[in-house]
Amino acid sequence: MAVRTANDLARAAQRSHDGRAPAEPNDDAFQFACDHVAAELEREGDVAPLVEKLSQARHVMTHLLTQEVPAHLLPHFRELADLVRDMSRRVDASMKEFEAGQLEDAA
Repeated sequence: MAVRTANDLARAAQRSHDGRAPAEPNDDAFQFACDHVAAELEREGDVAPLVEKLSQARHVMTHLLTQEVPAHLLPHFRELADLVRDMSRRVDASMKEFEAGQLEDAA
């Protein structure tokens, strides 16, 4: 029996983790958990910080799009990039509406 170092165990765990596919969106337990967390965030008023972070992640996603992404993660990565892009656009549009309203109030 070979003696395994902590580094060997960490590498084996990382290889195991890298090989796991993400949860499928049609998985009942996954969908239930997503709905539950969303309801908790809404109830606790934590939706605004989530929107803020997603909107600010635009530059991170732009950088990550230049990196090599494993094929099994690519569809999920694209969905995340689309979500971040959409959230960022919506926040930008809302900011423009707010600023336009401020200008009208000042006039």
